[in-house]
Amino acid sequence: MTPFDKDRYRDLDYLFGLIGYRVDYAGEPYTVLDVLPEGPPLVLQHRHKQAIQSDLPDHPYRPAPATLCLSNYDDKGHPNELLNLLHLEGAEASN
Repeated sequence: MTPFDKDRYRDLDYLFGLIGYRVDYAGEPYTVLDVLPEGPPLVLQHRHKQAIQSDLPDHPYRPAPATLCLSNYDDKGHPNELLNLLHLEGAEASN
């Protein structure tokens, strides 16, 4: 496992290059699902856990993969310490 490159936490090219990568976050298996430039930037999808998705009136609707939005930086603009818990599978993830 390769640690997330915290020196590139604001590099959108690096972040977009991670879409589809399998990652380990806090000991749980995820896949990088999307990058949202307006933040929080990383959207992770759990590879095994399900959540109940709601419809527009907020009624439970259907099971869907559990997701997690992870901010790359704190309220002062520094790298989020939670990024220390994010590890990428495969050496090629160090782009």
